[in-house]
Amino acid sequence: MAETGGTTALDRVRSLATSLAPGELLPSERALAAELGVARMTVRGAIDVLEREGLVRTRRGVGTERLAPPVRLQVRLRSFASAVREHGLRPETRLLSYARGTERPAEVSAHLRLADDAETVHLRRLRLGDDRPLALEDAWLPTALVPQLDREAAEGSLYELLEALDLLPTEGVEVVTAALPNAEEIAVLEIAPTYPVLRLSRTAVSHGLPVEYSRVTFPADRYELTFPLAERLSLPSS
Repeated sequence: MAETGGTTALDRVRSLATSLAPGELLPSERALAAELGVARMTVRGAIDVLEREGLVRTRRGVGTERLAPPVRLQVRLRSFASAVREHGLRPETRLLSYARGTERPAEVSAHLRLADDAETVHLRRLRLGDDRPLALEDAWLPTALVPQLDREAAEGSLYELLEALDLLPTEGVEVVTAALPNAEEIAVLEIAPTYPVLRLSRTAVSHGLPVEYSRVTFPADRYELTFPLAERLSLPSS
């Protein structure tokens, strides 16, 4: 990376990017190259580094924008909206699809312990913070447990509804894997095809009663996940 008065072009572009508010755009590559007195390819290389660091992202036809710091989520059974609010962001839910019926993946029926003719509510939702796409979510719940879960309720917090019904999850299992996004995730989450995503599957239980099976896709550059660990206590032998 070219030196400019003892400071690399990367350092200067990073300094400029960090001075911007999330969503603000950097000057064009041409303008930055002229300002720094370096080749445009050098500026492009600096931006590539900052994109890998999650500081900026380049959107075709828009420019290079400053990204908000990653949302630090502690992986536990809780409301997504409450986690977003803890970071000073305004949560929003966009309902992409709503269906009641008996069609669902086999693993959903197995977790929810449902007969083939039992109905589930399937929600597909986009979760946002300050208008920024943060997660694409599919959730299945037994219709018999949540008859109140209509389209309007689906645009709010599921966990607040479950709490009102005394069905708030008390335990569950979450599995996280990493992958490249598919075409729908690229479009809905507004990410590049080369950006990895985290896929989380959750099986939630309320006092022994299975209440939810969900799959959530997160853009990996927008999250920092923490997993609390605790040593399992063993009872003294009798």
